[in-house]
Amino acid sequence: MRRVQSPTVFWIGWLVWFFASAYVLTFSSGLVGRWRFEEGLLYLNWSFFVGWALLFWAYPFALRLADAFRILKAVGRIILSLPRRLKDAVKNNPTFFITWLVLLTGWQLVSLVAPEGTLEHPLVPGFEYVLFNLDGGLYRLSGNWDLVGGVNLPGVSLRFGELAPFPSLEGAETRTWTAVWLALGFHSFMTLSRLVVGLSLGLVAGLITGLAIPYWSALRQISWAPFNFLRMIPLLAAIPWMQFALGAGLRATTIFIGFGVWVTLVVATMNSVSNVPDRFIESARTLGASRLYTYLRVIVPGAMPELRTALLLSGGLGWSLTIAGEFLGFSTGLGFMAAAAVQETNTARLMIVAIVVAFYSLLTFYLLNKMFNRMVSWMPQRTGTTDISKVAGAAGAASAVRVQTQE
Repeated sequence: MRRVQSPTVFWIGWLVWFFASAYVLTFSSGLVGRWRFEEGLLYLNWSFFVGWALLFWAYPFALRLADAFRILKAVGRIILSLPRRLKDAVKNNPTFFITWLVLLTGWQLVSLVAPEGTLEHPLVPGFEYVLFNLDGGLYRLSGNWDLVGGVNLPGVSLRFGELAPFPSLEGAETRTWTAVWLALGFHSFMTLSRLVVGLSLGLVAGLITGLAIPYWSALRQISWAPFNFLRMIPLLAAIPWMQFALGAGLRATTIFIGFGVWVTLVVATMNSVSNVPDRFIESARTLGASRLYTYLRVIVPGAMPELRTALLLSGGLGWSLTIAGEFLGFSTGLGFMAAAAVQETNTARLMIVAIVVAFYSLLTFYLLNKMFNRMVSWMPQRTGTTDISKVAGAAGAASAVRVQTQE
C-alpha cells in the first residue's frame, strides 16, 4: 500500500480511524466477536476492546510499516533498558531513593503502633491493609465501578455490565480486581477530561489576555487593580456559586478551573512582560523594528523564561481546582472518590486517591515542562550544576582578601 506522505493527513486519518474502527466492530458483532448489538444497544465485553485495539494499531502498520516496526524496536529497547536505568538512577541519586524508603518504612512503623480507634477503618493504615484487605483500601474501590446507565453515542448506546460485576447492585461479594481498575480508570478519565478542558481554556485565555493588556498602557492601568482583586478572591468560595449558576456538570467545572487559572496567569504574564530588559527593546527599535513587531518578536519571547514558572504552577493549580470542584458536589471523578473516603472515614482509600492524584500531577508537570522547553529552546542552556561549596569557598577567600587589605 502506498505510504501516506503528509504527516498531518496521517495523524488526522488515524484519529478518524479510532472512531470509525469502533463502529466497524459494532455493526459486525456476531461475525468477528462475541459482543452483542441489539436494538441500538451495544453490550461491551473484553473481546470488543481487543478487536478495537487490533484494528486501531493496524492503521500505522498498513500505511507506514517500516516506521511502525522501527517504533516497536525502540519501545522494546526502552523496556529492556529499564532495569539498567533504574540501577543508574539509584547510583546517581541515592539520597532520593533513601528518603522515600525512610518515609515508607516510617509510615509502616507508625501503622503498627498507632491506636486502632473506634472507626471502621484504621487511622493509619499499613500497606497490607491498603493493598490486600477486602473491606478497605484498594479492593474496596471496586464499589465505585458504577457505569450502570451506560454512555449514549450517535447511533448506539454502550452498556458495560459484561466487563465486570457492579458491586453497588449485586452486593459486596461481587467485588473483583477487574472492577477496581475499571473504577480507577473511569474516575481518572472523568477528572482528566475536566482538567484538560478547563486548564486549556485558562492557559489560552490567560496568555492572550496577559499579553494583550500590556500592549496598551491605558488598558494596563485600568485592569491592573481589578485583576489583582479577582486574584485575591478565595476560589473555593466560588464553587457553590458556580454550581448554582451552571449546575454540577462539565461546563461548571471547566469554567471554574479556567477562571482560576486565567486570573492567576494574567497577573503573572503582565509581570513577566514588564520585567523584560529594556536593552532588548532598545536594540530592536534602533534596528528599525516597529512597535508591534518589537512586542511580538522581542518582548513576548523575552517574557517566556520568567513566565515558565507561572505556567507550571498553573498546572498544579488546575489539579487543585479540579479535585476541589469534584469534592464538593460531583458524583464522578477522583475528587468524588476522596469525598466518599472522607464520609466513610476510610484513610486507606483517601491515601490511594492521593497517590493517584500525585502521579497524575507529576505527569502533567512533566508534559508542561517539555512543552515550555520547546517554547524557550532559543535560550542558551546551562550545562552541569552549581557547586555551592566552591561558591562559598570563593566568597570566603574574597572576604579574607578584603580584611587583609583593610589591615
